[in-house]
Amino acid sequence: MRDGERDLAPDLARGVALLGIALANSVGHLSGRELGPSGRPVDGSAADRAVDAVVGTLVDNRAFPMFTLLFAYGLVMVLRRQAALGVPWPVARGVLVRRCLWLAAFGVLHGVLLFTGDVLLAYGVLGLVVVGLLLRAGDRALLVWAAAALVVFTGLSAVDGVTGLVAPAQAPFELDATSPAGALGERALSVLGNVLLSPFIALALVPPAALGLWAARRQVLERPGEHLRLLRVLAVGGSAVSALGALPLVLASLQVWQVGWVTGLAAGALHAVTGLAGAVAFAALVAWSVARRQRAGAPARPGGVLGALAAVGQRSLTCYLLQSVLLVPLMAPWAGGLGVGAGTARAAALAVGAYLVTLVVAVLLARAGRPGPAEQLLRRLVYGRVSAAAPAAPAIPRDAARGSVAPPA
Repeated sequence: MRDGERDLAPDLARGVALLGIALANSVGHLSGRELGPSGRPVDGSAADRAVDAVVGTLVDNRAFPMFTLLFAYGLVMVLRRQAALGVPWPVARGVLVRRCLWLAAFGVLHGVLLFTGDVLLAYGVLGLVVVGLLLRAGDRALLVWAAAALVVFTGLSAVDGVTGLVAPAQAPFELDATSPAGALGERALSVLGNVLLSPFIALALVPPAALGLWAARRQVLERPGEHLRLLRVLAVGGSAVSALGALPLVLASLQVWQVGWVTGLAAGALHAVTGLAGAVAFAALVAWSVARRQRAGAPARPGGVLGALAAVGQRSLTCYLLQSVLLVPLMAPWAGGLGVGAGTARAAALAVGAYLVTLVVAVLLARAGRPGPAEQLLRRLVYGRVSAAAPAAPAIPRDAARGSVAPPA
């Protein structure tokens, strides 16, 4: 699909979310520091504390749920395009399954070769769950699945509040993380663990995914002007809930509040659950801004900063992987070593710098009329060597994305 045929809000939201992901992942590149709640060094400088406060309030447990929401939203958009082309449900399901399997394969390679904090593996498995159980389920069934999975989501996220209280597991043998071969071995073992745990991680991602499916059925991001009242409520209310819910864990990560096991787990759980509200609020804020542009008669595809962010969102897979390509050689102990003993301020600055590089790459690709190379490869793997770009889908009833996907009349 060409840039001019795409809906702005989903691309813009993904572009914004990727900046959050870069910042959230930045602490994963640090080494040689004692960590406390939320995985933040306990002895940070004043600049580190400022970064921890901002990132803990606005990014951690907010960017990834937002991206998960958008991932599920995108699956409905793919299904809708398939339906508009007259593709029957069994064939469309096969397309989505292949897409998710290849995405999981990308995640395994990304984790082994570069960054163990990869999320593509979990998203691939989540996509299989969505396609198999949720994509055509009714809204009530979605609510039940989301409520049940919220227990897993909360339990896994609560651990953020007791980082530093948990003794690190002792491996049966030592690998030298300062050598390329030793680091590769560590990453391979970590990815093996992620593969084994991926069903549980995917289940924990069901709540934000269910929110994305609900919104996609109503085309909230494609037609934001029809949902202005809802978007305002979600943006304002969700932001307030998110900020208040983040406060206890942020105070703990700043060492202002010393937590124990019970209070730490409670702070971590609260931070994560209210992060869902923050994820929805960010997406709603983006859609609200797009609706205001549309009412003002602005061009469908903007230039400047908004156009650059949308270009990143359109090439989100490429830009996500490029973040690791840029940051790992700079920060890993076996490479540039800038993450060894570093604070979160340095990590955040490098993450923002890497994001800006991806933004420039995305803009250059957009001006050349080219997709991201990772998107192009994924499309070839899913659809085959010869595949025409799918045209923009006409509006169809949202039941077509929930029930029988029959060819349009």
